[in-house]
Amino acid sequence: MAEPPPPEEPRDVLAPARELGFNGLLELLVRLDGAAEAEVVQAALAGGISPVVVLEELRREVERRLMRAHGFYDRSGP
Repeated sequence: MAEPPPPEEPRDVLAPARELGFNGLLELLVRLDGAAEAEVVQAALAGGISPVVVLEELRREVERRLMRAHGFYDRSGP
């Protein structure tokens, strides 16, 4: 009896954000319908928030939006 094919590898929905710097993440955020959030990011930098903190929060927001765009949060069941 033949073995079943291996399960498909799940798509890496975060791939578009990998290796992007600040400007790339900011542009991606805008493309993900996050223009208002991009303005908040820029205001945070202008307000003196640490660039390291701002970058980390920007990365998290972009990743969250990428996951939502691919239905990650919409999956139900086990």
